[in-house]
Amino acid sequence: MLNPPLPSQLDIRKLTVKGIEIVADAAVSSLPRVVDLLADQEGSIAVKLRFYIDEQRFKRIDGELKSTVNMFCQRCLEPMPVNIDTHFELGIVWSEDGAERLPKSVEPLIVGEELTDLHDIVSEELILSLPYVNYHSAEDCGQEVGYSVGEPDELTDTSDGELEQRENPFKALEKLKFEK
Repeated sequence: MLNPPLPSQLDIRKLTVKGIEIVADAAVSSLPRVVDLLADQEGSIAVKLRFYIDEQRFKRIDGELKSTVNMFCQRCLEPMPVNIDTHFELGIVWSEDGAERLPKSVEPLIVGEELTDLHDIVSEELILSLPYVNYHSAEDCGQEVGYSVGEPDELTDTSDGELEQRENPFKALEKLKFEK
């Protein structure tokens, strides 16, 4: 089932009073701050936003984002798929004072009198849910993954594949230290 595109400019205060739920798709290409972090602009983000007033009379947005995006592997710099499945809870407030009154489990979303861009909310939450560093598994990565025995400064490869001890280039400085 195809979802409609995510609307951009809405008055989220009215949506919370009416208890509206939005289920839509946001094209990755429509989120420029997110595109800068990805390997390509392909795909879309499945977005589910529920606007409501909770039992404590706070205006809230509960949201879910689901997608698979391509990010760069930090070893081989080739694209790799990353699954996104995140849930977030925002409390709608008008000032910093209102943000302090929110429960600790709810992140504040400070809004003004103007309309709110839902793409900005989705972009922020998506950026927070992306992994900081990505790696293919060792078998799938184009970069050779391995470890050496010893410090890299101390060992060097010979032509026959054997490792031999190399002289420390700063050893000459040791003599100067003791001569003074």
